Amino acid sequence: MNSCFSLSDICNGACGLVVTAHRGASYAYPENTVPAMEQAVAAGAHIIEFDLRMTRDGIPVVLHDQTIDRTSDGVGTPESHTLAELRNYNFSRYVREARQEEPVYEHLEIPAFEDILKAFRGRACMNIQIYVGDGDGLDEVCRLYRQYDMYDYGYLTIAGWNMGEKVKSIDSRIDICMTPGWLERVQPDNLRKCRDFGCRFVQPVREACTPETFELCRELGLRENVFYADAPDAFTELIRKGARGIMTNRPDRLGDFLKTH
Repeated sequence: MNSCFSLSDICNGACGLVVTAHRGASYAYPENTVPAMEQAVAAGAHIIEFDLRMTRDGIPVVLHDQTIDRTSDGVGTPESHTLAELRNYNFSRYVREARQEEPVYEHLEIPAFEDILKAFRGRACMNIQIYVGDGDGLDEVCRLYRQYDMYDYGYLTIAGWNMGEKVKSIDSRIDICMTPGWLERVQPDNLRKCRDFGCRFVQPVREACTPETFELCRELGLRENVFYADAPDAFTELIRKGARGIMTNRPDRLGDFLKTH
């Protein structure tokens, strides 16, 4: 399924319905880890989605939460630890939507952004959620994006317009997906603002999507990546409404669904 290796391929419709693996294959594997990303690619995901936060020593690492408490056997914020300190913890405590009494792996390190770039550049596109602030952390993320030539292979997903402008000032060639508000993302004015900002991708929330949402995305030349769906009835509903991209914690299930529908 993942025979498309550029964002332009996806935008041009060469991939059919686009499967994005939310934090990797994050239902069955520890989220935002290398095994979760490996399984997502093996399941055929076109895009792997993950989140970035900063360490105390200025390294972008892959983590969604503000703290490491839920997903590891450590506590505290990533910003209060160096990368070396974080790698002493086991990041395999949360799978199947629950924190486990014991780690799933004997030891599973938190990946740095650069680890993901080295392992998956060219194997899948990347939806990179930015929680690094708009200072040195953002500069470092953009530097690594350039170093690994992620142009047309990954986009930065950003909530605030000011941060989006900062990325443009650093490097106008970096693809950006703006997420202005939760349910507000689907409002026509916001979709038009995303188009005018230069976005190629948007990330509407499933509960707010209507057939008109997807029709307007087509008219504006935007490629929607709906957040999110894990069950066949939800896949069916979104496809019936006209969705061309679905984010899921279960890329294996969505891939199997697409083989028979």
